[in-house]
Amino acid sequence: MLEDQEIQKILEIKGLVRGVVFQTDREYVLEEKGEAGLKKLEEEIKKTGQAIKYRKDFKTTDWYPLGWRILSLLVIQETFDWGEQEIFKMGEVAPKHSFIVKTILRYFISLEKTFAETAKYWEKHYSIGKLEAPEIDIKKHHLVLRLSDFKSHPILCIYYRGYFKSLTSLIIRASQINIQETKCVNKGDQYHEFVIDWE
Repeated sequence: MLEDQEIQKILEIKGLVRGVVFQTDREYVLEEKGEAGLKKLEEEIKKTGQAIKYRKDFKTTDWYPLGWRILSLLVIQETFDWGEQEIFKMGEVAPKHSFIVKTILRYFISLEKTFAETAKYWEKHYSIGKLEAPEIDIKKHHLVLRLSDFKSHPILCIYYRGYFKSLTSLIIRASQINIQETKCVNKGDQYHEFVIDWE
């Protein structure tokens, strides 16, 4: 169970996130744990004292506290005793359920075009942070994503690794995609850096 002090610290994190993230959390828990799992999650989330109600539809494009997004992932992890692998998988599945992602990808059919527009893409999901792609090399099968001005919680780093890997897979055809976070604000770096290579 998360301690009250930890919850308060999370809630103090600045920033807002679109309601679509809670919808994807709900759908993932339903797929993996069914109705009983969702009910268990709802009982646990109540203990945080926050008004995160998965059965009440969050409005997809409305803004909600970033702290809620972090709490949702932490409570899911704790409720089902999930480790890094499960949170990574959760992030990996998320773009496939996101209305916002599907809308954006409808207009961008190439990796260069999609990630050249990453700043706009990020702004549609988060009120803070700046996502850029300083390196895109299709011939070498190499991509670098840089997320700056975004200090939150380490669980999001795990989730984003899965998320960005999946986002890349929706655009390119590859037998294998590898992703690593080579720099992290939570570890003292100036920004988060995700290096993606594929075969």
